[in-house]
Amino acid sequence: MSKKYQSMIVLGILYLFSILIGVLVFLNLESLSLILRLLIADLAATLVVWIFSLVIKNASAYDPYWSVIPPVILILLFFHLGLSSSFPIYLMIAGLSVWSLRLTYNWAKNWNGFKEQDWRYTIMYQRSPKLFFLTNLFGIQIFPTLIVFIQLIGAVYFMSAPSLTIFTWIGFTTMVSAAIIQFVADGQMRQFKERTKGQKLCIEEGLWKYSRHPNYFGEVMVWWGLYVIYFGSVMKLDLLILAPIAMTSLFLFISIPWMEKKIIQTRPEYMDYQKRVSKLIPFFRKEENNHKIHENA
Repeated sequence: MSKKYQSMIVLGILYLFSILIGVLVFLNLESLSLILRLLIADLAATLVVWIFSLVIKNASAYDPYWSVIPPVILILLFFHLGLSSSFPIYLMIAGLSVWSLRLTYNWAKNWNGFKEQDWRYTIMYQRSPKLFFLTNLFGIQIFPTLIVFIQLIGAVYFMSAPSLTIFTWIGFTTMVSAAIIQFVADGQMRQFKERTKGQKLCIEEGLWKYSRHPNYFGEVMVWWGLYVIYFGSVMKLDLLILAPIAMTSLFLFISIPWMEKKIIQTRPEYMDYQKRVSKLIPFFRKEENNHKIHENA
């Protein structure tokens, strides 16, 4: 058995244990509101992963948490509440599960075991090694946990009063379509990297020809789809509209700028690509260049 699969088994056991801790915490907080119980349980599970990441000195132990935990929370909540068969809830969970399986598969495909750590985490460590245990806890793990949990609040409310409307179908279709976009974009990137291995090139083909980050576009649309499902059950705008807005802002103002700054350091020609291709939403190119520039994100 390769070291990668050994590491994956260890990580799988870690996540099962963290979920168990989260469930136990949830069951022992009956006096609190449902949302608060779920939040505390989610944070407790995150702390388990954080402690493990300190032990192995690799913050990337948290990486699959983003995609694994959301459907787990909703599925466990479905059984805990003893909800009767509900097609609208099935649709919502199915849509989220398609996204989860796609993203987790992509992570597993690219993950090389505990010997590697996300380059962004390494930069954080280099900036302040003595405080990295706190940066790891709050910046790498708790912040993403909170961002994703906020997205799920509308789903929890929807489960308490599900209704099958046109918005349910629109939201479900959006989520599945977004996951497909991510899957296609990831496949195109993977094939490009294999074809240009060892070369400092950039991809400008397939979906990447119309969006600099089609995979991030798919990620954002998943959460807008989930919000649309919730909106269809209340038919009014409320504060939960801030959930998908916060997720969109995370990618537009943090993830994308950080990624593109790294790309430009090794491929200055990427700046020309930035001028011609939409940052996030796939759109018509501003101009055609006779010299094809390839992008590698």
